[in-house]
Amino acid sequence: MRTAGLPNFRKLYGSYDNGLTAGIHRVTIQNQYDVTSIKGTKAFVLATTNALGGANFFLAYSYIVVGIVSLVFGVVFSIAYKKKHN
Repeated sequence: MRTAGLPNFRKLYGSYDNGLTAGIHRVTIQNQYDVTSIKGTKAFVLATTNALGGANFFLAYSYIVVGIVSLVFGVVFSIAYKKKHN
C-alpha cells in the first residue's frame, strides 16, 4: 500500500463482481490502525464502478477530451512540419 497523496482518500479493500442480493448483510470490522491520534476518521463505503471510474464521470470525460485535443494538435503540427520541410 502506498501513502495517500491527499488528506481525503479511499483505499480499495475488496470487490464483489456478482452483485449483492437484497437483504441484510453483516460486516465485521476490526480496527488495525488507530487514527484518533492524528484526528482521522474511517468509514465503510459500498460503491459501484465501471470502466470509466465511479459515479462521477468528469475525470473520465476530461481525459478523453484532452486525449482528442492532443491528437488533433499532433496531426496539425505534423502536417505543418511536413509542409515547411518539403
